[in-house]
Amino acid sequence: MLNIAAKRTMTQSLAFKLSPLVMALTLISPITAQANSDVHLESQSDQVNQQRHQFHRDHVLGTSLDVIVMGSSKQDAQKAFTAIENEVARLDKILSTWRDDSEISQLNKNKSIQASSELFEVIAACEQIRHQSCGAFDARLGQLIALWEKSHGVVELDAATRKQVLAQLTEHSVKLDEKSQHIEIDENVKFAPDAYAKGYIIDRALVAAQQAVPSIQGILVDIGGDLRVWGEAPQKDAWNIGVQTAFNHFDNTAPDQFLKLNDQAVAFSGKGYRNLAGQSHLLDPKTGLALQHVEQCVVVGTCAADSDALATALAAMSPQQGLELIEALVGYEAQVVAASGQIYQSSGWANLTQSANNQLDFVNVATGATAKWPAGYQAVIDLVIPKLEVEKYRAPYVSVWVTDENKKIVRTLAVWGKDDKWINSNYVWWRRYGRQMTNLDAVAKPSRQPGQYKLAWDGKDDTGRAVAAGQYQIHIETSREHGEHSYQTFDLDVKAKSSQQTLAAQKEIGALKLNFQKVN
Repeated sequence: MLNIAAKRTMTQSLAFKLSPLVMALTLISPITAQANSDVHLESQSDQVNQQRHQFHRDHVLGTSLDVIVMGSSKQDAQKAFTAIENEVARLDKILSTWRDDSEISQLNKNKSIQASSELFEVIAACEQIRHQSCGAFDARLGQLIALWEKSHGVVELDAATRKQVLAQLTEHSVKLDEKSQHIEIDENVKFAPDAYAKGYIIDRALVAAQQAVPSIQGILVDIGGDLRVWGEAPQKDAWNIGVQTAFNHFDNTAPDQFLKLNDQAVAFSGKGYRNLAGQSHLLDPKTGLALQHVEQCVVVGTCAADSDALATALAAMSPQQGLELIEALVGYEAQVVAASGQIYQSSGWANLTQSANNQLDFVNVATGATAKWPAGYQAVIDLVIPKLEVEKYRAPYVSVWVTDENKKIVRTLAVWGKDDKWINSNYVWWRRYGRQMTNLDAVAKPSRQPGQYKLAWDGKDDTGRAVAAGQYQIHIETSREHGEHSYQTFDLDVKAKSSQQTLAAQKEIGALKLNFQKVN
């Protein structure tokens, strides 16, 4: 692995070329920076967060958009958010491969185009990264991805088909004329630059907000878990970002580590984020097969676009090769979790992280009992959010948490809903515990839409420490804007014996099931 002292900047030959976007960010600022369609604005009342405004929008780029604006009036914050929405929508019309009317879809169809500056920048950057990563990142795989999706990932593409498609992607398959901004591609090339384009859109959206409201002191732009932060954070010292736990297949994705970031971006990749019938949606550019050896890659860097591309490239490399690349880049750190569970991280990763205990300082030790939590047991909660045929339906706010026999908080399993104006309608959770959870900037999740959800408690508290056997209570509280409130509890006797419980449905929530069972 390269010595960290030998790290090079993104403009040097070993690494990626600094994109025009990053240069633009430097010039603009001296500090380089579910079906509910309503916008929610949150203004914290406490002294630290009195100028914090939070927004959420669903169905953005196929996922959700979350924004925090610091140091501005409510009106200016709304103006900044509108600028972000408009920029995302504008770039979606250029870069979305899911839209037949987008500019990139026209390129893929016609094979030749006089490109906009944005499309040319993205394609040129993808080609540059393809070269510098030795093919680990390749945006030309659209045809192969389409073949996998057509087979629904169930039937593995035969070796001859994969070999034929990959053989057609030669160095000369793409022609870029920088002076005329003209792009020409061979018949068999189909661009799918999502792994760079989403980060590019995040970067551009942040710049749009800065330009719309120059007085902004800080901002977070999060699209589907990839995000960028800039400027003053709610906690002043840094933006606190939770990192999703690898191998977590439940709907309560409690972070197991937290990052303290300043003017940085975070990007995630790996087979755990999307899949094709149980297989990774990421394809190996060398073989055309679904990548299975990496569970999760997390990259922290100076811009979202390059962080996004790096996270995808690392998924196609061995952990050793991937971290060697990261060590060669100034301003970039990464953590890779292999499918085997082994964790690899760059030399500076530890400087970014902090323990859960430092974040959730209101957590108390669960119980003084001496009996240990039975090995391999989990409490699994099944809940249903019913579809209600009512006017102005809004998805409910849901809080699920665990307390010990002394009513002390042990574990928060789910907080779905991010607007304080309404989430405090879950008044049991809010009055006892929720109002203390103001120190995480990107962990609370948007409200869930009607459907079935599954949460799990593995016998650990919010600091990650194992609790003892004994008596616990699991609380489920829901409330809905213009709707009703419900609060139900399960009494759970933790011991080495399986048990099942059911609670009847209420108007705002379906029947609840609790299974305490051994899972391994």
